[in-house]
Formats: sequence, structure tokens, C-alpha cells
Amino acid sequence: MSNTEVIKLGNPLLRLVSKLIPDNEYGTNELRRLSEKLFNVMKVESGLGLAAPQIGINKRAIVFGMEQHPARTDLPPIPYTVLFNPSFEPITDETYADYEGCLSVGSLRAKVSRYKSIVYRGFDAEGSLIEREVSDLHARVIQHEIDHLDGVIFLDRVTDYHSMGFHDELTLAGTFNSREAD
Repeated sequence: MSNTEVIKLGNPLLRLVSKLIPDNEYGTNELRRLSEKLFNVMKVESGLGLAAPQIGINKRAIVFGMEQHPARTDLPPIPYTVLFNPSFEPITDETYADYEGCLSVGSLRAKVSRYKSIVYRGFDAEGSLIEREVSDLHARVIQHEIDHLDGVIFLDRVTDYHSMGFHDELTLAGTFNSREAD
């Protein structure tokens, strides 16, 4: 069963490990429709990324991208991309903590440590390989979305619970720097 609305934390579908897309599904209308649905929901919800489990689909599929960050206009754009069966590898061991949010969690935010630079791979709906070396927010979004495919929510990765708060309260307190994934 699939939704066009984002499911919320507590729904057991968010905790499943997603199934691989078999090779014979590439180039099908089913994958093209899934790609369109994910992009449409991400756009409606004003997200930077979305994983298929967030709309109740247990498949290894993510979408992400932005022309301009809503608050951090100094950040470079991220190309709108769909990835089926995505994976990543860190380029170095360097990590950094920054605020993340999630469409499945509402306005709660917290700092999460992620790799600063990664190489990611995946396939488009036609089965063509996409491979990019990225850093900073782009890398953070990929790691966040791939976590969803493994049943992991960003709150599972928080190590400093004092950083946790609601978006509006963190902004009012001046502790929130508006760099968030998802």
C-alpha cells in the first residue's frame, strides 16, 4: 500500500529495511511513476529529500534536490535526482554535526554527525548509473535519505540531546542555523 502523504514517526513502515529494486524493473512505467510520485510529494511538503518508505513504499528509492535553500541562500543548488538502490562511501573520516529535520518527524530538529564528503551511486528509472562526489549539505541529505531505506530515523543518530528542539524555538533562541536535511 502506498500513500501520497508522508507517514509519521511511530508508523512501523518507517522502521523496515527497504527491498532492492530488481534489474527487470528498470525502464518500466512503474519506476517512472514512483519517481514522479516521490518528487511530487517532496515538492508539496517543501522537503530537500524524500525516501520511498516515507510514503509507505518499501523500496530502495530516494529523491532529493533544491534550487535554493529557503534560509541559507549562500548554499549551492543540489540537482534534482532520483536514485534507485543508492549507496554511499565516505571519502574521508571527517564528520561534522549539524541540525537535521525530517518530514516524518514534524518540526523537531537536532544535531546529527555525518560524513562531510562522500561518493554516492545509484540508478535512474532507466537503469543508468549516477555517481557523484559531494560534500556538506548535499552529502548530508544523501546520508539522511539512505538511512530511511534502512529503517533509521535521524533521531536515532542524535548524540547531543541538548541540541534537540522545535524549529521555531531553536530559531527564537538563536541556536538554530537553518542548515537542515529533509
